[in-house]
Amino acid sequence: MNKHIYILGSNSFSGAHFVKHALKQGFTVTGVSRSPETHPVFLPYYNEPGKQPEGFSFLQADLNHDLDALTARIHEDQPSYIVNFAAQGMVAESWQHPEQWLRTNALSPLILHDRLRKCPWLEKFVQISTPEVYGTAGEAIRENTCYTPSTPYAVSKATADMNLMCFFKAYNFPVVFTRAANVYGLALTRHGEGGFGIQGKVLIAHGCSLN
Repeated sequence: MNKHIYILGSNSFSGAHFVKHALKQGFTVTGVSRSPETHPVFLPYYNEPGKQPEGFSFLQADLNHDLDALTARIHEDQPSYIVNFAAQGMVAESWQHPEQWLRTNALSPLILHDRLRKCPWLEKFVQISTPEVYGTAGEAIRENTCYTPSTPYAVSKATADMNLMCFFKAYNFPVVFTRAANVYGLALTRHGEGGFGIQGKVLIAHGCSLN
């Protein structure tokens, strides 16, 4: 395996674990996040703190402000795969400034998707979505279940998904979706998808969702 993969949102809990997985599979990996790399204790792909893993490079870029530079770098590297973990989470907080969630999770990605659809070397674009797009589910959900988002965060993610489906139908854009519920594991912070913290002898779960 000697293909190049871009992982957007590589500083996130799931994104960092996927970097580790991709490196083990022999990919050349470029991680992209809007913030500098966090402490290696939260980046499971670092086998030795302070020593960048072989085959990995990091690019700090914000979709809202650095899209031109990011696009130029992508065109230069021509990765076969792009996996998008990048998103503004924090569901409850999305009610306070919903326009920020829509800009970060839908509008800026739309511009990126429109540029990527013109790249013949792109073999697959993996959109890391969320079951939040289906709202509160009282029964089993299928892929074609209608979206009923109930928060600004969910609306922003559903908007991005629907745009990608339009591109798939109109341009045969090579997109696939994943929609995992809350996930847990090593190197998870209490502000991640859902973290555990010890308080006395009580095990507390942070970030739980009823959806």
